[in-house]
Amino acid sequence: MENVVATNLTRARMLRGLTMEELANMIDYSKQAIGHWESGVRTPDSKTLLAIAQALELELDYFYNDCNVQFTMHNVNYREGMLLTKNQRAEIENLTSTMLNDYLELEAIAKEFIDFQNPLEDILINNASDAEKAAKQLRKRWKLGDGPIYNISNLLEKRGIRIIKIDFGFNYNHEGLSGWAENRKVPVIVLNGRQQDISRVRFTILHELGHLLLVMSETLDLDTIEKLCDAFAGAVLLPSEILLQEFGKNRTAISMPELRRIKELYGISIAAIMVRARVTNLITYEAYTKWKNYDFPDRDYGQFNGTEEPQKFLQMLYRCLSERKIGFDKAAKLARRDESEFRQVSRQQLEF
Repeated sequence: MENVVATNLTRARMLRGLTMEELANMIDYSKQAIGHWESGVRTPDSKTLLAIAQALELELDYFYNDCNVQFTMHNVNYREGMLLTKNQRAEIENLTSTMLNDYLELEAIAKEFIDFQNPLEDILINNASDAEKAAKQLRKRWKLGDGPIYNISNLLEKRGIRIIKIDFGFNYNHEGLSGWAENRKVPVIVLNGRQQDISRVRFTILHELGHLLLVMSETLDLDTIEKLCDAFAGAVLLPSEILLQEFGKNRTAISMPELRRIKELYGISIAAIMVRARVTNLITYEAYTKWKNYDFPDRDYGQFNGTEEPQKFLQMLYRCLSERKIGFDKAAKLARRDESEFRQVSRQQLEF
């Protein structure tokens, strides 16, 4: 389906959470007619398209133009105290908007749009205790149990959160950002493409998830919000019940082999494990301070054997290519690859 009208019609319908039948009823047409228009088999006439535009509260031009998705980043202070300049912020937002436009176009072609639902919208966050409660509710409502979460990126992509990896064009040490597109219908997490310890990346993804899901009290300042997102990320990765099972109560110290085991099993950094032990009162403040005064580079102690590469975009791309919904030229354009190179790689990927 390489028809602009078909793609934009599909995208507009799915962004509003409508089935083909629901849209058909709104304009007094059949579901089959909607299917033909969205597949590009037929094209609605201008009168019908105007009726669709009015039903979806859109301008008629929307269906004829390449959509320009606008991504807006959260206005936050970053964990490492590093603020983006106005130009750097604009650069990231523009690059993300461009990539997200291709992502949503491919979703429309594949008809794999997932309507995002916030599982924590009923919880108001005022303090760290609320963040802990929200983390427990997330695991409960998403049926995650108390065990390790192997692939967080895959988990979030299946629930409608778009994850995009970008190589920033400037020196920037922060691992991730987040924001919204399409009038807050599409949540987006942007990952820094530079090489990172996987445990740190996992924490970053959940920190940004906190920005997307947590309903923060209006009385909180930006620094407090950042700390609460950190608390939420740690609690999702390593629930307090697991801490107690693994370490017991009233510890005066925790050995490095114990910490390494948890890091390798749960994909959470040793530093984050110790913070969790402190905030849950498993160890005293004095014990935590004593540990912190030692120099223990996290990268030297254990590795989580997993991956956090976003996969949904490429999965949709190869599926559409194998089902001939798009050609190699369109697929290469969406993948931002040279067509001849992409053909060669794709043949290897699509071989049975």
